[in-house]
Amino acid sequence: MDKNPFKDVGGNWMFLLHPALTTLLTACFEKRETITPVAWLMPLSGQPPLLAMALKPTRFSYRLLKGAGQFAINLPFFADAEKVWECGTTSGKDTDKFQRTGYTRISAEVVNAPLIKESAGFLECKLFDDRPYGDHRLIVGEVLRAVVREDLFTDSFRHYPALLHIHKNLFLPPDWGRMNTCREKIKQAK
Repeated sequence: MDKNPFKDVGGNWMFLLHPALTTLLTACFEKRETITPVAWLMPLSGQPPLLAMALKPTRFSYRLLKGAGQFAINLPFFADAEKVWECGTTSGKDTDKFQRTGYTRISAEVVNAPLIKESAGFLECKLFDDRPYGDHRLIVGEVLRAVVREDLFTDSFRHYPALLHIHKNLFLPPDWGRMNTCREKIKQAK
């Protein structure tokens, strides 16, 4: 009888769904600002434009987002992995993460949340829904404005050296050189 090649991963099951795009959530409430990484984020609806993300309610960033009712999602570069890690391992309650990381704060046009100038793009959002699920909150945001750096997002997204989260402090860049185009393979197979 063959040995079972699978093992139980227990509480680490969620990392079977990685790599995941790492984003930086920014929020501001009562003159307090923060930056926190979010990899558990996904599009939820095209019309209306909604995104969903999971946040721990014990996080300072959740309190600011909830209090303000608005936030921004910033798209960091792979080269900023250490800054992103710093934002995720330091509380904004006692630390100015912009100052600590060297990120440049710029004003959003639609929401009262700081944007990170060194990002590839931003999503400015208002809080649409917030529900508890286990040890996290499911945050649904309505995307009010979405902008990207023109030099990175021309005809496709392949020019964006995104930051993909694997597990804990492990990140990797997308390997655009090995990107598959399914249509071309289907044409070649015919």
